[in-house]
Amino acid sequence: MTTVTTPAAPKILTPREADAAGPQNEAERRLYELIMEGVNNGPSPETNIGDLTRELRERIRARR
Repeated sequence: MTTVTTPAAPKILTPREADAAGPQNEAERRLYELIMEGVNNGPSPETNIGDLTRELRERIRARR
């Protein structure tokens, strides 16, 4: 017979402050920095899925 166990304490996400602006914690700060890096780097180069797949396969082979 199996029994279901429940977590000792439920995980409750705390809401952001109503007047909050910008990252609230380290995880949000890192995410914000990555987003801003992408935004500030300008438009993305014109590529297609075949080129991306080929490059990924080459990188995987190089690591072996």
